[in-house]
Amino acid sequence: MLTKPVIVTAIVSAVGFLLNSTMFYLVLSRGRKTYHYLFSALLFICAIWDMGILLSMLRNSHERELIIYGHMVFIPCSFLYAIIFHFTASYLGRPKKTITIVLWLLGLYSVISLIAGFGGKFDDVFHYSWGNIYRPDRVLQNSALVAIPLGFITFLSCAYMLFQARKSETSRVRRRHMAYIAIGFIALTLATIKLLVLFGVDNAFILPAGMLVNDLFSALIAIAIIKHQLLDVTVIIKKGAIYSLLAGVVIFVFSFMEHVLITYMGELIGGHSQVVHFISVGAGILVLMPIKHRIEKVAEKYFAQKKLAF
Repeated sequence: MLTKPVIVTAIVSAVGFLLNSTMFYLVLSRGRKTYHYLFSALLFICAIWDMGILLSMLRNSHERELIIYGHMVFIPCSFLYAIIFHFTASYLGRPKKTITIVLWLLGLYSVISLIAGFGGKFDDVFHYSWGNIYRPDRVLQNSALVAIPLGFITFLSCAYMLFQARKSETSRVRRRHMAYIAIGFIALTLATIKLLVLFGVDNAFILPAGMLVNDLFSALIAIAIIKHQLLDVTVIIKKGAIYSLLAGVVIFVFSFMEHVLITYMGELIGGHSQVVHFISVGAGILVLMPIKHRIEKVAEKYFAQKKLAF
């Protein structure tokens, strides 16, 4: 049975995956400049990380699968530093070719070493009090001890470059964009706290906290794109999209409630009992219908007061 820390981490990772995937689609579909593609790559890697952690939590008792998810998460992240630095330099119009090339070569070397195995690998699983997580061997741990400080330097250097450029920027909108991205990079730096679980630190708070801070980066980018057209991406909202999202939430919550009731009540009354099924249907309707009507009223009021262009 999944523990509370595992469930919370799974939920936070799922939210992060949805946010990063949505932002990835928006930036990639609407951007045409080099920095658009680089930022899309950053969001894609973050989405893969979230999906890897989500699968690790949902399949927490399947140790062989956890090792696969570990490689799934780490291999794309080898290019993370190069992508962030290349994006920042491109976005600010200040190419730093030597550093960029070095970071890309380091990323390529990391990928090759992980795939070939001479750079370390995940070969075991940590059995913590709150759950299980893939375990890197000694070689990979030592590599991570070098890579993590390099990541700190890269993230914070990029944030510093953005804050410095912001001082001389005349456009208020662009200054605001730089602030959002810089704060997002700082959030990514803080999110690396989650890597402590790969070094034998048994604390149920670390992984969900790290993933939550990672979601903060995604949320900042989402807000900046929707509200301030970050990276010149204009998001257009239709009323029908709001109701489609609402319907999706209703279906998800209803299905989840039905699954939980059948799983746990079914053991008392009978796993395949139709009575349990009808109880779950009734409970879902009773709980969700008032919520649905409430959200509809809020949406109607909002769209009555504010006209959205589309």
